[in-house]
Amino acid sequence: MEAAVRCLAEFGYAATSTPLVAKLAKVSRGSLLHQFPTKIDLMLAVADYASGARGAKVREHLAPYPDGPDRFLHGVDAVWASLHEPAAIALMEVTIAARSDPELAERYPQFAGDLEAGLHRARIRMAEYLGVPERLEEIEAVAHLTRVALNGLAMDSVFIGRVSPDADKVLALLKSIRRRLLDSLQAGADTPVSKVDHK
Repeated sequence: MEAAVRCLAEFGYAATSTPLVAKLAKVSRGSLLHQFPTKIDLMLAVADYASGARGAKVREHLAPYPDGPDRFLHGVDAVWASLHEPAAIALMEVTIAARSDPELAERYPQFAGDLEAGLHRARIRMAEYLGVPERLEEIEAVAHLTRVALNGLAMDSVFIGRVSPDADKVLALLKSIRRRLLDSLQAGADTPVSKVDHK
């Protein structure tokens, strides 16, 4: 898995092949093909592995913060840190390739659905440790916004290698949105954060 992650992160999806991964992993191609008969089998296994590695990086970053508001706020930094790892680049390579590789496109939705289900469970836990399970919809929306915004930012600053001059501003804005939601939750406000006038 580590060899496949490295291959995807360094050379991209198109250049990644089972012979190259076997060479980097220092195993025979036959041994690799016994585990993963096709490139698609290998890529889906790598996507699952890379997703787990990203999640572990997020949890490592959040370890100093107990369940509660601080953990929610620092989630922005944790997700951003995870996107600088080779595993995140590998996962993005596989995700983008699902658009143009017909066999991968056919099988990728199962992985994507499982990933989304895992994220949903994490957001339920987040709502519970914030003490507002009834506000799950807002928490899910803010968590999803964080994920997609930082994935997009990573395309500029990490995957392409051009550091975005606006990265810090984006992170600050996402934290501000989370802070406003927390303020709303702590105040027991009935007004969803999406309805608040931010002028």
